[in-house]
Order: sequence, then C-alpha cells, then structure tokens
Amino acid sequence: MQAYRVYNLAIAADVAAEAREFYRQEIGGDPPETIAELSLELMVRCGSGETKTIRDRINEELDSRNSWLRMGVPCHLHWPFVIGSLD
Repeated sequence: MQAYRVYNLAIAADVAAEAREFYRQEIGGDPPETIAELSLELMVRCGSGETKTIRDRINEELDSRNSWLRMGVPCHLHWPFVIGSLD
C-alpha cells in the first residue's frame, strides 16, 4: 500500500484512484483532482494523538487485518484507510 495526501489527511491505498474514491465515500465531499503520494517515512498524527511514521501505521493496520483473517473473520486486506492527520 502507498500513502496519499487528500487535503490534510494521509490515506493508505493501493493506487491514487482508490484513495480519491475512499475520501469521496467515507469522508464525504469531493477530493482534489490530483493528490500527492507521500513518503512512507513521513510522520503523521494518529487518532490517539501520538505521531508515527506512515510506514508504521500501515504495518499496524495490515497486521490487525491479518489477525482478523487468521481468526476466520472476513476482512478486505487492502481496503483503503485513513492513516492520520498532516496538520
């Protein structure tokens, strides 16, 4: 997965089009025409208030989703998600 900047959010997705569509459906509103790919080493503010690298947040989420899959719970491994805030 890669990270993309959509306004002030970092969104993880496989491709930019998925990040744009995720923003439209889950956040609401229209994303910008072009969105920038972010470095995996960039620090973002997470929902808990702490800062982590984008790589760490993506790995945490994928590990969590893999755990659900190992338990037999259906889960889309590569579904886009909000990594954190870029403010």
